[in-house]
Amino acid sequence: MPRYYPAFLDLHEKLVVVVGGGEVAERKVELLLSCRAAVKVISPILTPRLTRLRGERAIQVELRPFQPDDCAGAFLVFACTDDPAVNERVAKEAQQTRALVNVADMPPLCDFIAPSVVSRGDLLIAISTGGASPALAKRLRREIEQHVGPEYEELARLCEDVRKQVQARVSDPRQRQQIFEQFLETNVLELIRNDNRAGIAALIQRLLPGLSG
Repeated sequence: MPRYYPAFLDLHEKLVVVVGGGEVAERKVELLLSCRAAVKVISPILTPRLTRLRGERAIQVELRPFQPDDCAGAFLVFACTDDPAVNERVAKEAQQTRALVNVADMPPLCDFIAPSVVSRGDLLIAISTGGASPALAKRLRREIEQHVGPEYEELARLCEDVRKQVQARVSDPRQRQQIFEQFLETNVLELIRNDNRAGIAALIQRLLPGLSG
């Protein structure tokens, strides 16, 4: 079994082809759209959700079976049909066009595998077992979701704001790192949960005099 290299891809406006129109394809499309990819779905049938996305012009759709050259120009390709023979043809063409391909439930045909994901705004936690056990990845995702709640979305946003302000005011890299670490060791999560904006601003001021939140 291959050992996969973990990476987060910038898919903004990059063409991603999804072959298949069922529930698996729908899940792929939802995540791809959240990454602002340019999504094209090729399938003779669509789920109601994919049909709505087509009507909203959020995705491009070809209502037909997969054909040669459908992978042309794609950055990523997902083969999500319930026909293994079709999925194999998709994988072969994608590789010929040098697109990275993921084939549902067929790791040997994949250039990459899709992890189980916990999403909290810009905070994204990806879990993979290298294809050995998707069930284990899902279980770990559920456990992480219980411990990493929605408050972490706001924490990530605050960290970005603090980072920008610290970089603008502090030149010493070591001092910057100390401030970042101190910020995360405070009770900032409790303040976020209580929607205590004044407390958050005061906390930041204590960490770095003159720094405003």
